[in-house]
Amino acid sequence: MDVELRHLRLLCAVADVGSISRAAAGIGSSQPALTASVQRIERVFGGRLFTRSAGGVVPTEFGECVLSRARAVLAAAEVMHRDASRWLVDGAERPVSLGGVGSSLVVELAGRLDRGPSVSVSTEFSPVRLLERLVAGQLDAAVVVDYPGHELPASPGVELHPLGVQPVFVALAAGHPAAAGPEIDLARLEGERWVLGPSDGAGWPECFEEACARAGFRPRVAHRSTELRALQRLTAGGQAISPCQITFPATPEIAIRPLVGDPLWMRYLIAWRVGGFFGAEPGPLIEAAEAAYRFDTDSSPAHRKWLSSRA
Repeated sequence: MDVELRHLRLLCAVADVGSISRAAAGIGSSQPALTASVQRIERVFGGRLFTRSAGGVVPTEFGECVLSRARAVLAAAEVMHRDASRWLVDGAERPVSLGGVGSSLVVELAGRLDRGPSVSVSTEFSPVRLLERLVAGQLDAAVVVDYPGHELPASPGVELHPLGVQPVFVALAAGHPAAAGPEIDLARLEGERWVLGPSDGAGWPECFEEACARAGFRPRVAHRSTELRALQRLTAGGQAISPCQITFPATPEIAIRPLVGDPLWMRYLIAWRVGGFFGAEPGPLIEAAEAAYRFDTDSSPAHRKWLSSRA
């Protein structure tokens, strides 16, 4: 069996809802049929993609690897179809290609840029990969991140402009004892089960592990995941806690708390290709990116509380 786009969509549907039965209902299939399809796809890839959890299924580490690439393939296919349609139907110019790390900021920026030229968006987990795509001419601009002591290296033909630096918070179950206070001492979390993403090539999770070492412990990594729904299920269910961006979506089951002394930071930057759409005049891109960054951070209740506590 050859893996087709429809197979990748099935895997993503299961990962998005964290349940084979709910995914089956969403696509108009039966649970046994979808289970059989997933098992056939697993045989093709040569490993288990999902494992059972208390509330459904979560991707395995191998599954995370496959899913991240599946989403990239599906996004590329969507862009290809959309761009080809524009060329063939109305002769529109090639849309501006915007990349970004998986965050709400890149979506906000795309909306602001789309008021002028049409914009296509693709996301990557790795800031280094985004810079590589800029160098290769596959992107015109990208939202990237780096960390103190792990600054992004210079890339040929790419300019960088810092947008802002923000602390890293912690997401944990609302009923967790550590969530009772307004902030958490990182040292108090020694012995907890953590969910972390794989290395992004730019310093994560290495900078987090360094912060834990300064606090006197080595984090116990129970899960590896970059999928938002998997992170939410694991934290809400009390199965793990996770370092998170200030814009991580809080729910009644999930508490977002800053760390005492703000021991961990991340920096957002806008990058653009000198020979790309914004190369001749990057001012409008920088202005839109700065406005999008302000809007994105201001919309975070956890960030607003943190700012007021530091005032």
